[in-house]
Amino acid sequence: MASLPLSASAADAVATVSKNMVAVNEPFQLTLSINDSIDTDDLDLIPLAENFTYGRPSVSNSTSIINGDMTRKTEIRVAVAAKAIGVFTIPSFQIEDYATQPIRINVVEASQRAKQADDQSIQVNVRLDRQSGYIGETFTYNVELLIGTRVDSPALQAPFGDGLTVEQIGEDQQAETVRNGRRYIAIQRQYQITPNQAGELRLNGAVFTGTKVDGNRWNSTLGLPISRQAKAETLSIKGQPAEYTGLWLPTPSLSLSQRWEPDVSDVAGSAEQAAKVGDPITRFIALRIENIAQSAMPNLSVTYPSRVRVYSEKPEYRQDGDATIMTMKQVIIPREVGDVSLPSVSINWFNTTTGKQETSAISGLTLKVAPNDEVQSTQPILPNNEQALLTPAPVTTKVITHAGYWPWATGAFALLWLVTLALYLRKPKQVAIPANVAVSSLHSSTSALSALEAAATENDAVNVAATYRQWQQETHFNAVPQALRDSIDAEISTMMASRYSAESTPWENRTLLGLLKQARAVKVNAKEASSLKGLVP
Repeated sequence: MASLPLSASAADAVATVSKNMVAVNEPFQLTLSINDSIDTDDLDLIPLAENFTYGRPSVSNSTSIINGDMTRKTEIRVAVAAKAIGVFTIPSFQIEDYATQPIRINVVEASQRAKQADDQSIQVNVRLDRQSGYIGETFTYNVELLIGTRVDSPALQAPFGDGLTVEQIGEDQQAETVRNGRRYIAIQRQYQITPNQAGELRLNGAVFTGTKVDGNRWNSTLGLPISRQAKAETLSIKGQPAEYTGLWLPTPSLSLSQRWEPDVSDVAGSAEQAAKVGDPITRFIALRIENIAQSAMPNLSVTYPSRVRVYSEKPEYRQDGDATIMTMKQVIIPREVGDVSLPSVSINWFNTTTGKQETSAISGLTLKVAPNDEVQSTQPILPNNEQALLTPAPVTTKVITHAGYWPWATGAFALLWLVTLALYLRKPKQVAIPANVAVSSLHSSTSALSALEAAATENDAVNVAATYRQWQQETHFNAVPQALRDSIDAEISTMMASRYSAESTPWENRTLLGLLKQARAVKVNAKEASSLKGLVP
């Protein structure tokens, strides 16, 4: 809080005084402010004469234009003094179509005026929502600070007490107000009080401190320090009942609700929902608890079956009066065909109104998961030219009836063949791998991986989830090192979270495609190593 001067109110017609407590014959100022241009000749001050003396009124008029809107204001100032000791009322004044509120003035003897502090200039008003409760159940403590004079270095200290945790809730609310004819800056602040032990606990009131500034804005001096403390309160706190089980949640009201997307509420009496592999289903869970601090809100941990992949966002919290509301969002993606049961959620809590333990729950959902037509399973198909390689060529036999020069040529070729055979036998033995076997094996080991790479290239999260599941079912998936598999799984999870998160965080497929390229290299090398095993001398 900085130094707090006072400014005009925005009401149509307001009567204010410079002091509410005065001595006999001590002058003070009465001001009538009207947000209009009026004829001041209609003002009748005679009703003041019964208990007060007054001087000649001073009138000022002003006009302002803000953003094309013209406003006019009239102020009438009158010096007033009380005639006798007692409590008197400045009456309401009627000026054209406007009327002011009456003001109560406390008049004391001149000798007592200096001894009595002006307690009305600074006020600390508090309101506690109740006086009794349970351990862990929060209390709401509202503070209204009224400042009717200029102060320097104002500060408001929170209430305090042994066995109590005090926390400010929200931001200060500041406005201008008129109370009993006196202008104030009103500051509203709210605290949450949480007892952590049973018994009669003393709550000491909030404390305001500052230094009063005397004089005006052009010639001011610092006066004496001032302090105001709100009254103390006593809280009667009960402990947790011995028969209570589960997380301790004392509250007069707890509600647990959920919402599904796609919406299933229109299926009367049905706990089933049709779904497809890879298509997301979103579950929104809301928990609303009164008189519970955010730090004491339960952690809703839901265990889902392995046949679905779940992406949970961080819970969000907000205050709604005395209640704390927690909302959760979970994106659920089926991984395989069949019936999948999504679990229900239940919470035990203690009803402080009835003094009994209760349970609130939301139902689960059975998914009827069907294949996704958009995700096609690629099966290895052997090309026609590879089929031809598996069929032996026909053998043609030709009978020679006349030898001619062929016996001599045959002998020469036979000699050359023997020399070539001798050289061949001196080289290490090698076994040729049939081309059709290598191509078929490689094709079957990379079909699912190729589909996964294509889905990642197109940033298609649905197909990525489905094809990744297919690749995991391939026997060759186990040939990939565990560290590389973990990196791929983490990157796919990041992709899914970026798509289904409310924050819509950006994601690039470059890292995932690089990891899949490494996996492809590992698979090819592993297949070649398997084919050549035992052939190296």
